[in-house]
Amino acid sequence: MIELGELEKNHQEFEKRNARIVIVSVEDEKAASQTQDQFKHLTVLADKDEGLAAKAEMLDDHASPYGEDMNAPTTILIDRNGIVRWLFRPTRYLTRLTPQEVLEAMDKYLSPDKSPGGS
Repeated sequence: MIELGELEKNHQEFEKRNARIVIVSVEDEKAASQTQDQFKHLTVLADKDEGLAAKAEMLDDHASPYGEDMNAPTTILIDRNGIVRWLFRPTRYLTRLTPQEVLEAMDKYLSPDKSPGGS
């Protein structure tokens, strides 16, 4: 949850870029709702059955310490037209991007001149 707190603290920088941070959580809806209450400027989606994670190919087979499948920490930048412009998936599941690294990637891959039709 440290990462969520850091994203929340930097919400104004994301808002300046007209960006929305969406978190896909393996929690059930009740727990995801509680997480949403803690982080008002983020959007938390419950994905307990991992349907979204599977479709987005974010599951690492047998990667958990117990040999179970687990969600790989993945950052996906999607432009306003729904086109994936950048994807980051670390080789180690404990690695996370800092908010500053996410903002830098946004500035690089989602700048108006990178999107079809501009602005």
